[in-house]
Amino acid sequence: MDNNTKTYGRKVIRSKQSQRIVKNRFLIFTAVVLLIGALLGALIAGIAHKDTKEIETGTTSEKNEYIMQHVNHYGAYDGRVFTSEISMDWSGDEFDFIPLDCNLDEATQEFTFYLCKGYDIDWTLVMALMQKESSFRSDIISSTDDYGLMQINKCNHEWLEETIGVTDFLDKEQNIRAGVFVLRKLFEEYTDPNLVLMAYNMGSNGAEKLWNKGIYSTPYVDDILTYQAEFEKQLEERNGEQ
Repeated sequence: MDNNTKTYGRKVIRSKQSQRIVKNRFLIFTAVVLLIGALLGALIAGIAHKDTKEIETGTTSEKNEYIMQHVNHYGAYDGRVFTSEISMDWSGDEFDFIPLDCNLDEATQEFTFYLCKGYDIDWTLVMALMQKESSFRSDIISSTDDYGLMQINKCNHEWLEETIGVTDFLDKEQNIRAGVFVLRKLFEEYTDPNLVLMAYNMGSNGAEKLWNKGIYSTPYVDDILTYQAEFEKQLEERNGEQ
């Protein structure tokens, strides 16, 4: 009775030991397979996304360069960085001003023209932005606290006042000074008009959310570029008449 019991007991122990060994081997085998799979997956993912990873861990200029490969280019960036406003004594006499046929007086157009030349921004782009933002109305304040011709949001008033001395955002020339300066700073960061206009419209954070989804233009941008093309056509026709 005792022997049978012991024999039975040993058989139970051996059976449990065998189960444990099989189970342990299975767990080890599974872990090894999973580890190898994870390493292979990481290796493949690393190869597939090498360029993107390098951009993500690179400098801001590298990130911008990566974005630039996916958008249209309209001109070269001049490399300057403005920390203050351009001199209001700058005349730009080497440039010939031709007014556009639009709902903005010629004197204000001329002021905008020379300001844009000083900042190296396309004048017709700024005029097109004003057309889109305010239809050239200087006295409007939107429901979201955007002011004047270029619809400068109230959240930007303080730093613009401190940086370039603008105090009245419903004054035509002061509003344009503020708006063109904002555009200049955006061009220094993003270079391309599509990205600049998106950031101007929805802020850098809002625009970057779209860029991360591969979206580099919006109806807002398309409208402005359409207006710009119309203004450029006007200038070509007037130059042809001269």
